Amino acid sequence: MVVYTKDMVKAGKVTDVEFDSTEMIVTNFIVEFGKDAAKQLLGKKLVVRHATGRVPGSAVDSIKDAINLKGSWDELKGKFEGV
Repeated sequence: MVVYTKDMVKAGKVTDVEFDSTEMIVTNFIVEFGKDAAKQLLGKKLVVRHATGRVPGSAVDSIKDAINLKGSWDELKGKFEGV
């Protein structure tokens, strides 16, 4: 599933999910970010092709054909942690 920022910039694609089995809710999405997205959103200085990061469920605005995040490209700078 593809992940977009609020301003419809493609950030990456979901490769896995983490969930709380006691609450039965998704806690994090594991996203493979492209080179530019990894530099911007993960704060990585050097990325060859892509990097994987953890996007918390609280950062997701909607899930339909794609996952839409609550923040714009600029608002999400450095907000996600690498995996």
